[in-house]
Amino acid sequence: MEFEPTGLNDLNFSPPTPSVPPVEIVASYVAETSIMRAIVQGSGGPDNSEITDSGLRFVRHILSISKNTRYGFLPNLKDTDTIRELAREFIRRCGSSSAALQAMYGVMQP
Repeated sequence: MEFEPTGLNDLNFSPPTPSVPPVEIVASYVAETSIMRAIVQGSGGPDNSEITDSGLRFVRHILSISKNTRYGFLPNLKDTDTIRELAREFIRRCGSSSAALQAMYGVMQP
């Protein structure tokens, strides 16, 4: 009995090409952390840090466009996971990480 598997010569061992370019992954990470930092500046965050006027303006904007706030549910802005989810929701609403950063900076300007 001889074993000759078919198709073993056609195997491709090269890594698959990612559908999202690495630059976009880094840009989304930078946008997410920047938006999270702005939310912490406006709410005091988990560490009860100093609240800034521009950060508070951004938190008010986030709360005004949030679907849950319209129904009377306020997010816990002292929880890091909740802040991260708000930042991700804001990026999704804006369409891309660069548009979200531009919108955030536009709202934070006096």
